[in-house]
This record gives sequence, C-alpha cells and structure tokens, in this order.
Amino acid sequence: METTARPGATREISAIRGGPGRRFGAFTVVADAHRVRIGHDLSHDEVSEAVIPAMSRDLLDTGVLHTVDEFHRAVTALVTSRDGSWQECWSDYYRSSIAALTNGHCPFSPVHDRAVAELVGDSALEIGCCFGFLSLRLSREGAGTIAADLDPTVLRLLRTCAPAGDILPTPVCLDARTTPLATDTADTVYLVHVLEHLDEDAGWDVVREALRLARRRLVIAVPFEAVAVAQYGHVRTFDIPTLTALATRIEMLGHSWPRGVRTRVDQHHGGWLVVDK
Repeated sequence: METTARPGATREISAIRGGPGRRFGAFTVVADAHRVRIGHDLSHDEVSEAVIPAMSRDLLDTGVLHTVDEFHRAVTALVTSRDGSWQECWSDYYRSSIAALTNGHCPFSPVHDRAVAELVGDSALEIGCCFGFLSLRLSREGAGTIAADLDPTVLRLLRTCAPAGDILPTPVCLDARTTPLATDTADTVYLVHVLEHLDEDAGWDVVREALRLARRRLVIAVPFEAVAVAQYGHVRTFDIPTLTALATRIEMLGHSWPRGVRTRVDQHHGGWLVVDK
C-alpha cells in the first residue's frame, strides 16, 4: 500500500462500512498518493468522540493520514459514512458522544469531569470549544454558557445537531486573541486543550484576553506530551515546570489588579492551571 502524497497534494478522504484493505487497528485502509478509503465495522453508537483517540492512534500515528487536515476530514468521513442526511449523521454523533462522555467510556471524560468541578458562579465561557461537548455539559449543569471558536463549521454543528431539548450554549465565532466580548463576560472561563495549538506569544495573548473575560476564575488544561504532535496541530509541549512558569507570569500581571490573583497548578489526565481573581 502506497500512502505517500505529492508535496502540497490534497488527497481525497472517504469512509465506508466494511471494505477490504490493510488492517490498522479497528480500520481497514486502501490508500495511494491521491486518495484514502477507510473501512470500518463500527455501530452508530460506537461512532462517537470515544473512538477519536483510537482513530488517531491507528491512522494518524501510523502515518496512514499525514496531516491534521487529513485527520479532520477522516473524522467527517467516518461520521457521515452511515445512511442518512448530513444532519442525521452529525446528530447521531452528538448523541453518542454525549453518552460516552457522560458514562465515562470516553478517554476525555475525566478532563470534562474535572473542568466541571472547577466551575464557579453561574456563567461560563469556553474558548476553543470545537464541537462544544464541554459547553453542552456546562449548560446542563445550569451555567449560562458561551461556546466560542474560530471555526464557524463546528459552531454550525453545535447549533444544528446538538440534541433537541438540551439547554444549548450560545455559539460565538471569534479570534480568542482579541475578542469583542465585554470584560468580566463570565464567572468561569475555560481554555481546555487550546494552548498546545498556539506558540508562546499567541498563547500569552489568549491567556491575557481570557483573564480579562473571567470575572472570577480561569481554568487552563493542557496535555502532557514528550514531543508536540504536529499531526494533531500541536506546536509546543507542557509539563508542571512550564505551567508553573505560566502561573508566575500571570501572578506578575495580576499585581496591578486591585485584588491580585491566586494560582494553583497540578496534574490530572494532563496539566491544570487554575487562576482565581
């Protein structure tokens, strides 16, 4: 199987139920320089956020998929590989993902549980919400929630495919470095697995803006990786010392504020930095 693409070439990514090909974990693959066809035998309930880490391991880490763009298109192809309209497929994905995250079957469940436990006050803002699963959880917990992301596509999915009857967060498309939102927009502001996608300067801009928007607390969560995984779109790594250095920088900034800030850093399925104002 040849999977090498020409530099700058965009390969077609598709997914089907069943299908022959070389076995990569839960998937079969037929690939060349022009296209990648992914076969699977996953049920509708199994096509959820819970399968994304395995998909990443089996298809991205092995080099079947080359870039974060290819991975994102492969996820879309997997979700829409069942019979049904675009909205039906994505609505099923939301339903099964929320179930997996809630019952602890998703590797990301402990991160969401910890994030919800850090909520103070009755309003929240999640910056870099992606599909908005954490924002949906915060809304179900009773917090008036804004779900913010730079990508209008994922916000459209959140707006149109989240389960009917759920209390929906308010989707807002914005650049997190310079938002139009008012100071003290929400009691608790979240940056959950966002900063690893930004270099140090851009990340600091986002942190400063998040601090402006947070009335009472900023919650930062990052993965701990030995090497930044470029295929995931990561550009830097974090550990306890780098989070502690970021906390010190935030404390220095907070010296100019009337009440200052208090920070705490710890490890729980990655790293956490919580800032109280």
